[in-house]
Amino acid sequence: MLFFEIGLPLALYFILKNFMSEVNALIISGVPPFLVVIYGLIRKRRVDILGILIILSFIVGAIVAALKSDPRIYLLRESTITGTIGLAFLITLIPIKIGSFQLKPMVFYFAKDMATGGSFSYSTTKSELPGLTDDEPVSERWDRYWVSYPTFRHGFIVMTVFWGVGLIAEVPIRVIIVYRMPIDRAIYLSNIV
Repeated sequence: MLFFEIGLPLALYFILKNFMSEVNALIISGVPPFLVVIYGLIRKRRVDILGILIILSFIVGAIVAALKSDPRIYLLRESTITGTIGLAFLITLIPIKIGSFQLKPMVFYFAKDMATGGSFSYSTTKSELPGLTDDEPVSERWDRYWVSYPTFRHGFIVMTVFWGVGLIAEVPIRVIIVYRMPIDRAIYLSNIV
């Protein structure tokens, strides 16, 4: 699935931007992860967190690319994507509960996805995870740990805060570089950040 969520969209974007506008290339390259998310919802009844983040980043990138008449705004495109993803990380820390669904920190969803063979195409067997029985699938064990162990919850909350703040912190650094430096130097330095 990583190919359809990351590899194919990147390849499509870099190939198509040579033949059409950057906005259209971004929109078309966002189709494969969108289809993966829809497939997961319909076929597997599973929300694909990575796919949703990639779709979100392509949407934000397309909006910024549409406003690119100013080269400085274009240089901020990557920051809008990382800032949006960082904000998504922090939003998942809000204790939202709708029915039986409770929002959990983003890093929890990534880790659970990897442990249960989700988008990251890593799956485990019972022999690799000691203590599992046929009575409790891996996914349910993660949910039980979340409810039962405060240390388990705290670890994912801290990691999500760390990643969210780190991704958002990149935004003001790049803004300072882009608006305080000459364009040539800003292009060079913004690629380092």
